[in-house]
Amino acid sequence: MQGDYTVRIWEARTGAHILTYRGHIDRVTAIAWSPDGQHIASTSDDGTIQVWETNTGKKVYVCTDHSQTVSCVAWSPNGKYLVSGSWDKMVRVWDVATGACLHTYRGHTQWVNAVAWSPDNKHIASGSWDKTVHIFSLGTSI
Repeated sequence: MQGDYTVRIWEARTGAHILTYRGHIDRVTAIAWSPDGQHIASTSDDGTIQVWETNTGKKVYVCTDHSQTVSCVAWSPNGKYLVSGSWDKMVRVWDVATGACLHTYRGHTQWVNAVAWSPDNKHIASGSWDKTVHIFSLGTSI
């Protein structure tokens, strides 16, 4: 089924449409607000993560290192990084300022479908269809 592959922002009280973010070329799979509310990250079956300014809808950058559907994304508590999980079985950490992939974590044997940051910014967790949860220590690199 053909879709419009957009992310839309609506006013909760009135139901009024505010903004539409366009750029994905396949189904949108997940979204996450930045801690400061200034950006939204969206993921897609097109294998990308796109980061948008919330007020303008302007696309800031596109992360393209995953080779398959990106199924989940989360912002670090300090808002400087993103973590993503994909059907390519990879967990990736991204620098929000540049869009660069900083780390790639391997170990899952099936799709990664959940990611989260620890409150202290020092660990990320990932869950997979392989029925495991992995905890990765970021050390002092972030």
